Amino acid sequence: MTEQPTVKPKFPATFWTANTIELFERAAYYSMASFMVIYLKESLGMTPSFATFLNGSLLWGIIYFMPILSGTLADKFGFKRSLSVSFVLISLGYFIMGNLQRLWPGLIGKGAAETVDFTVPVVLGIVLIGIGGSIVKPCIAGTVQKTAGTRATLAFGIFYMVINIGSITGRSVSYFIRTSLGIPAIFTYAATAFALIGLVVTLVFYKEPQYVSDGIKDGQKVQKRSLRQALLGIFVVLGNLKFLFLIIVLSLFWFLYIQLYNLMPLFMRYVDPDAPMELYTLANPIMIVCFQLLITRLVKRWLPVKTIMLGAIVVTLGMLVNVLPPLLFADPAQKTGVLGLSLPIAGIFMIVSIASMAVGEMMASPRVYEYIGAIAPKGQEGLYLGYQSLPIALASIIGGPIGGRLFERYINTPLKEGRPVDTVTMWLIIVVIGVASIVGLAIYDRVVVKEKKV
Repeated sequence: MTEQPTVKPKFPATFWTANTIELFERAAYYSMASFMVIYLKESLGMTPSFATFLNGSLLWGIIYFMPILSGTLADKFGFKRSLSVSFVLISLGYFIMGNLQRLWPGLIGKGAAETVDFTVPVVLGIVLIGIGGSIVKPCIAGTVQKTAGTRATLAFGIFYMVINIGSITGRSVSYFIRTSLGIPAIFTYAATAFALIGLVVTLVFYKEPQYVSDGIKDGQKVQKRSLRQALLGIFVVLGNLKFLFLIIVLSLFWFLYIQLYNLMPLFMRYVDPDAPMELYTLANPIMIVCFQLLITRLVKRWLPVKTIMLGAIVVTLGMLVNVLPPLLFADPAQKTGVLGLSLPIAGIFMIVSIASMAVGEMMASPRVYEYIGAIAPKGQEGLYLGYQSLPIALASIIGGPIGGRLFERYINTPLKEGRPVDTVTMWLIIVVIGVASIVGLAIYDRVVVKEKKV
């Protein structure tokens, strides 16, 4: 009797529907992400520090902190209902952001746009986008987990790839819309449209996943948590001083990354007032789509903490690249031809910087999840893994406005006062924070958890 070849189980339709929804949500977000602080500063007249506060502290803070609670609510009310509500909120938020100058002066009876304070409608739009986005994350990740079967690694690999395909799609569409219709059109026609498509896919095609592959997640039996348990869990996790130290150290690492959407756009618009930031930041998702599998294979045998440390080193070196143009060239803003494009010298170095940061992210980000699970107290792995986004939230809340303040101190204020700008010091401060993250990781691994083999 001949043995029948083993047929690998296919992912159910809901798995692919969830990934499609994620693609459109990410396309919506990244269509406007590279221009959010530019829009707030240049179109709405806000200061760089306030613009980066709204983008980093408020928007990113909500998106990365709220899943701790929104994930619990999604479990209670169901993923489909939660996703539907989230896309309504997101669509409304993007629409508000794209129509501020058209609607707000009329509503309050003021005149020219430059005399209008847009803080209230901007905060409203950002809060809607942030809350909606914080609901999408646990719903889609939860669906992938529940429909992955025995191939969770492959499932999340596909999920991660889809995120970056959505990122590339959103940025590419954004470029053509912005160059034809202006920055507000990114929100109105790109982000809002992608979000509405995500809503339609959710309502028409998404089906509530009914099972977890083996009843086990992160080594623990799957149980729904109440909102009270989720809130108390924050105090349990943060009460562990060793883990709190790790969160702070990892937040220093993510501090560098979030400057990609705060300090870097401001800097490039200083270098080139017409800088197409969505094309510069395309270097990040393109690098990930092209090299994630290769880098994962290269580092899979390394210890997680060493991989994270190497990722932090690469990201820090990527930031250091931005120090070089004013040191090597008399005029970093001078344009030169590269692959048929006319780019400022500082812009070419910026692309190298962003690409380097993507390599560091690919090394570190996937292993953070593994490392947290390994160092968590026995029996509490699932609880601790639920707070893995806290370092990004903390880095965003603090790092966003700091990026804006650095821009004001070393570029904006000197320009207003007729003094020379000092971009070298500005970037070196960011690099020092990256070095601090590397040192902190070394201290944590060798001193705090030296007794564990991770």
